[in-house]
Amino acid sequence: MIPIFLSKTYKFCRNLLREISFSFTGIKHHLFHNSENLKLEYLNWLMSRNQQKVSDNFVPICEDSINLKEEQTKLLAFYLPQFHENDVNNKYFGKGFMEWYKVAHAIPQFTGHHQPQLPIDVGFYDLTHDDIMYRQIELAKKYGIYGFCFYYYWFSGEILLEKPIKNFLENKNLKIPFCIMWTNETWTSIWGNGKQEVIRKQELLDEDFDKFADDAIKMFKDERYIKVNNKPLLLIFLSHIFENKKFKAFLKNLRRRVMEEGFDGITFLTTNAGYPEIDVEGLGIDGIVDFLHENLPITKYQADMKNVYINPNFKGKIVDIKRGLKEGYHLYNNPYKTFRCVFPCWDNTARKAYASKCWVFNMTPLDFKKWLKDAINWTKKNLSKEEQFVFIMAWNEWAEGAHLEPDQEYGYANLQIVKEVLEEVE
Repeated sequence: MIPIFLSKTYKFCRNLLREISFSFTGIKHHLFHNSENLKLEYLNWLMSRNQQKVSDNFVPICEDSINLKEEQTKLLAFYLPQFHENDVNNKYFGKGFMEWYKVAHAIPQFTGHHQPQLPIDVGFYDLTHDDIMYRQIELAKKYGIYGFCFYYYWFSGEILLEKPIKNFLENKNLKIPFCIMWTNETWTSIWGNGKQEVIRKQELLDEDFDKFADDAIKMFKDERYIKVNNKPLLLIFLSHIFENKKFKAFLKNLRRRVMEEGFDGITFLTTNAGYPEIDVEGLGIDGIVDFLHENLPITKYQADMKNVYINPNFKGKIVDIKRGLKEGYHLYNNPYKTFRCVFPCWDNTARKAYASKCWVFNMTPLDFKKWLKDAINWTKKNLSKEEQFVFIMAWNEWAEGAHLEPDQEYGYANLQIVKEVLEEVE
């Protein structure tokens, strides 16, 4: 019997369930798994979440701050600047659109699915002004994040989502080390509207060589910019989208320009996102940031969801990352110098909706702890002291469920894990 005061919620959920049925994993429809008991279980779970004031998983903020030592591995968190109104988003998605719109509208696709993921502490912030960055930096330092790696959206001299990093560069009181990753994808409308309209096409033109160098060198000269042996640390997301000969010439020109400014070169990294075979030596790349989620064998690590309600429109993959961590897949060997990248979680249903490219990592902060601890230990054994960086995806990738910033379900758990691991690893 449903209490009267919950009847409206019950009717809403019942009508929702009438509109959608549920399946096994989204790869195939197995309606026989979706019994009435499972439907009721899902309904009760939804209702209990709405009534619960504080999650049982919630970890409060810690009182003391970590004291980072020089010899400790440096943790760099990717930083997304999407959270502010800008002309491009206004044009393609509507006035005032930003990342929070999709984050707040995400719904659980199966029983136990941690969606929506909603922020606390920093809240639903706007990065038009740099006020929020003071709190972000305070939290990052308190728990042991060494620096931020800003996503940098550069298109032949045009910089998109530029306001946050512009504010950061102009405000020297925002004291945290940083670097950039040229996020050199073609930008399309990917926000679950059924269209894949090209907003900005990514090209590498001959005239871009010096344009990019001019913009990058201004940042490299910032005293907060991260250098390795007097070589600015620069990431480029995708190295394979450009023709090899031209890309090699681009890098050669960039190194020449940087050395003319008094640096000893560039520490140049790229990722293996969706393209594990990279001509590292031929291009002159110093190393690869390993994006495990892009190359994970999904079939092998697909989660067993037979006794769980799942939306049939959900065509994504639910990954049992616990098995991957147990088997050591997160430390698989690459044929080139590798910099590990760790995820507190991954769940891009807010961004991809029901699409087949939606991935959900079935993991908790304790899984994150194992992953991070293993990555740091591996880094200490395999990289020189000057190169001991571990990347974290991410500080604030809210629409992809990858964030260190605290949320309503786990509170400050992921940040607490960072602090604990740094204090435990010698």
